[in-house]
Amino acid sequence: MKIPPGDMRVIWLSHVIEETTPLYGGKRDISIRTIKSINKGDACNETSISMPSHTGTHVDAPRHFLEKGMTVSDYPPAAWIFHHPCLVEVEVPPTMLIRPEDIIGKVQWSEETDLLLVKTGFERRRSEEVYWREGPGLSSSFAVYIMRMMPHLKAVGIDFISISTLTDRDEGRQVHHLLLEKGIRIIEDLSLEGIRDRARIRCVIVLPLRMVGGDGAPCTVLAWIDD
Repeated sequence: MKIPPGDMRVIWLSHVIEETTPLYGGKRDISIRTIKSINKGDACNETSISMPSHTGTHVDAPRHFLEKGMTVSDYPPAAWIFHHPCLVEVEVPPTMLIRPEDIIGKVQWSEETDLLLVKTGFERRRSEEVYWREGPGLSSSFAVYIMRMMPHLKAVGIDFISISTLTDRDEGRQVHHLLLEKGIRIIEDLSLEGIRDRARIRCVIVLPLRMVGGDGAPCTVLAWIDD
């Protein structure tokens, strides 16, 4: 692995997890509570955390939709390092399914592209109900197109809650199957606002929580940016 030059800007592409973090379908299943506190006489501080595997910025592993698919912990460390990321920006209204024609002519990828990041700006509505209730999604034609155009694609990342919009869950299931059956992981609820116009993304590292049988997992995501 080549380490990116030290003069590059390093930014977070993942959100901080809190109890108000939006979950798919509007669920409220996150609990973050103090179980030991120095202020209350304990020797240390300690926190108990309970949350679904698909909380906040997270990855969908093939096991999410495939009974015998790979889990998060099945991947070697190098599989989470992306040396040829590509960003495409698309303006989307709520519930829109992104299609091939929405990115054609807007992005320059190469045969080496291993990570496609789809920036819509929808994360600006993350504190609103519309974020989970009427979020955009990816179409099956989009999935087929990017797999054909990017033969070395290993993952797709988005800045909205799921590639499956609640308004068309059948299409969402199909897109999940299309990508995960080819081993292409899905990184959802990313924060892409910190990537400025014309910035070159040199490297992205995705660090999922490793657990047995992980069909998905919250992730810490870092990017090296050359402005």
